[in-house]
Amino acid sequence: MVVPLDKRPRSGPYSGINARSAKRFLTEQFKAAGLATPEEDARELVMAATGFDLTDFITRGTEFLTPEQFDCVKSYADRRLMGEPVDHILGWREFYGRRFKVTKDVLSPRGDTEVLVHQALNSLKYIAAPKILDLGTGSGAIIVSLLADRAEAQGVAVDISPKALDIARQNAVKHDVASRCAFEKGAWFGPVTGKYDLIVSNPPYISDAAMESLEPEVAQYDPDISLRGGRDGLDPYHIIVGEASMYLKPNGWMWVEIGFDQGDAVQKMFQEAGFKGISVVKDLSGHDRCVGGQIRALHAAEI
Repeated sequence: MVVPLDKRPRSGPYSGINARSAKRFLTEQFKAAGLATPEEDARELVMAATGFDLTDFITRGTEFLTPEQFDCVKSYADRRLMGEPVDHILGWREFYGRRFKVTKDVLSPRGDTEVLVHQALNSLKYIAAPKILDLGTGSGAIIVSLLADRAEAQGVAVDISPKALDIARQNAVKHDVASRCAFEKGAWFGPVTGKYDLIVSNPPYISDAAMESLEPEVAQYDPDISLRGGRDGLDPYHIIVGEASMYLKPNGWMWVEIGFDQGDAVQKMFQEAGFKGISVVKDLSGHDRCVGGQIRALHAAEI
């Protein structure tokens, strides 16, 4: 019979708990609770509680937990079983090879959004010292990742939430790009001036109907303003795509994240706005994940 954590001694061989066995124990608990990724969640929480990285977990995983580590594992497990997401328990999330602070005031960056960052970086490959605009920056994960990978780039991050902008600034400082990024409060292009080589955005794209059936982990912990995209989920795209040409340099690029069923609609918006070379790119699950294109440069006869 498995002895629950709260019935065990807190440390030493009497607890029977080391890092590896704690991970196995939590995995079984999370599976029984129907969590979607029980083994991954258990590993992340145990590693965070022990301070182990993956190498430590492999080489030191048989060390018995200290009382403090034991208590931390139990606290983390209890919170996860109550439905709190792992990233909110830990206060950070890994994204594009870096760790970003997250709170209830920002949308926690998802792995699927790394597709957007990858495509954006490819678009900048032959542009020297690019200027980048990130609309609805949230945690700043997108703009910080881009600036961290392009040391000569300059960025502007826009968000309507001052609390989100504060988190984005903290993440920019953490990853040493704050001196190359300005943070502006406002809705979409409201506070924006100048022209850019690249515009990126992961706007709210969940329809009003879909909002009613969101998993509790999303609905209760991610800010509504970062999720709700209007009746059909496309409200932000009409603004972003419709006004982008005024803020892009000739032949400038734009990439936006989309919902899995929005590829055709957003692609059509790009076409109507005068973009060329438009692509709809899928994520690792095979779902449409982002749309991008290059603004058509005006010829002399058109000016």
